[in-house]
Amino acid sequence: MALLLGIVGLYGAIAYSVAQRTHEIGIRVALGAQKRDVLKLVMSKGMGLTMIGVVLGIAGALALTGVALLACYIPARRATKADPIVALRFE
Repeated sequence: MALLLGIVGLYGAIAYSVAQRTHEIGIRVALGAQKRDVLKLVMSKGMGLTMIGVVLGIAGALALTGVALLACYIPARRATKADPIVALRFE
């Protein structure tokens, strides 16, 4: 589901960008830009956005790992301080 959401979001952003730059692209073609040049222009914009997303995603995953480590460490530390006598009396 996240992949589908990402694809739709990227498509929407690039489609909007192309719609906003139609005049500019038309001028480039009128001045002699080839189809591959226009394709490269749009693809580089999309891949730039993708790379930003990848970098932010990796940074988020690393941050989440640190938080998860802390969330596991605190209860584990508390478990090491358990008094066996109290634990046996409880049952």
